[in-house]
Amino acid sequence: MQIQYFGLSSFKISTKEATIITDPFHKDSGLVPPRGAADILVLAQKNKSLYSATSGISGEHFDASDPGEYDIKGVTITGIPLKQDDKYITVFLIESEDIRILNLTHIKEFNLKEEELESLGDIDVLILPVGGNTVMSASAASKAVNAIEPKMVIPSHYKMKDLILPVLGVEKFVKEMGGKKEEMEKISFKKKDLPEEGVKLVVLEPLR
Repeated sequence: MQIQYFGLSSFKISTKEATIITDPFHKDSGLVPPRGAADILVLAQKNKSLYSATSGISGEHFDASDPGEYDIKGVTITGIPLKQDDKYITVFLIESEDIRILNLTHIKEFNLKEEELESLGDIDVLILPVGGNTVMSASAASKAVNAIEPKMVIPSHYKMKDLILPVLGVEKFVKEMGGKKEEMEKISFKKKDLPEEGVKLVVLEPLR
């Protein structure tokens, strides 16, 4: 499996059988919208243009944009609605190649009930927003990591070059997590590569 980062809550996840793109953002963000082919498009808020700029995504993609379970090309995707103030944002459990990824998209409050969290089972990779303001703060994100206990954490939705949204950089979250991180352009791994103990923090360089 390989994971790459476009920016905000948009990622490219490549498995042996499928290419998944999550939450392609709009140019109103200040960033150049993601482009490329996908087999599966995962949208946390299909009616919010900032996070559903799909015009740059090519290929005959299946759209997973509602709560429920989907099975496509060796990938199982489970959409879970989380109430955020006066709206719902869907978070997604993505399973393939014996790897389980929980993508918290762009939520502001991690409010999964304990029994809901337990029903998800063990999480290998946690992707979560850390920039504050409209999404989780660094401290709230750190608490979510402690509750979920993943093997790898990939932060998202933080300040970067050209982004005009009012979010903070990733540094505060890194500090909350103990200050140790690995920076890379992309991460390729198998289940056996994940740490048996502790949490691996990976900060991905955005694709441009």
